Amino acid sequence: MDVINLTKELVNIPSPSGSEREIGNFLVQRLNKNFNVKIQKVGNRFNIIATKGVPKLILTTHMDTVPKQIKADEDNNWIYGRGSCDTKGIIACMICASEEAIKLGYSNFGLLFDVSEETDFSGIKKAVKLINTDYIVIGEPTNFKTVIGQKGLIQLKIQCYGKSAPGSTPEIGISAINNLVEIIHKIKGIKFPHDRFLGKTTLNIGKINGGSSPNVVADYAEATIEIRTTKANSTILDILRKVIPKKNLKIIYSYGAILNKNTDFINKFRFDKITVPYFTEMYFLHKKGKSLVFGPGKYEFAHSENEKIKKKDLIKGKDIYLKMIKAITKFTYRKIYQSPKF
Repeated sequence: MDVINLTKELVNIPSPSGSEREIGNFLVQRLNKNFNVKIQKVGNRFNIIATKGVPKLILTTHMDTVPKQIKADEDNNWIYGRGSCDTKGIIACMICASEEAIKLGYSNFGLLFDVSEETDFSGIKKAVKLINTDYIVIGEPTNFKTVIGQKGLIQLKIQCYGKSAPGSTPEIGISAINNLVEIIHKIKGIKFPHDRFLGKTTLNIGKINGGSSPNVVADYAEATIEIRTTKANSTILDILRKVIPKKNLKIIYSYGAILNKNTDFINKFRFDKITVPYFTEMYFLHKKGKSLVFGPGKYEFAHSENEKIKKKDLIKGKDIYLKMIKAITKFTYRKIYQSPKF
């Protein structure tokens, strides 16, 4: 099946965030055969928007992966490799479904593939300027379930400054590391509010840097923290500001949680509905059209050393995206050209 071969080809093109140019060129060459293709520069890379007619539906996902390339491999049931699940298999499903739809005579839909989803969302922040549509399907490995809610995301940095001194006489210095540890201890004691739909607000201290040498009192230390929010981000930040001095706190970004209320669109496709602890580009797209997050693959395999996706799920994913194209373009056609009533 072409969707399986295309997945393997895509997996074998390294595309960690910041290095998506090669895969972008590959996709443009393929999409040019059937679509009106435009690129949108994002630094030294680019987003891709490919349209057929005037899009009433956009299928979209990201081209980048987390670091560490893992080449494609396969057995009778699975495709392995970096991006196989998140989200190169989904790209293949969307492209193959779209090409099949065009052969069947369907039009008025498009594809959007963006960069930097795994890091700073710089791709989708620019790409939303290109979107003018009624419906958007965001591809992520949801195991064929429809995401109706996702947690918000705050990234912050705690920065502490001290005074350097010889490690043999630490009493004449001020340790930035000690100050950082004290703040982190206070943060770990916070009880964040829960939401009955989205669950717990969670916190991860993902990165710590500090000091210059073991025999020198550290004059600087920092920690980068991500918080997955289920209540208003302003509420979470107010709680944090009570334990983190203003001079030590830097907010990198803050994106709120989403509860999807597009019930007419969601119910059109009768899949199980879930809320998820992770953050998707639905945050940026849900105001540009009625949106849902849906795709083949299991999220538990994403970003892992054993990233993989079932071959039968790739075929099923392609078929479902094709059904979505048929349903929405047919639905839109009737909506626009319905005979007037007298």
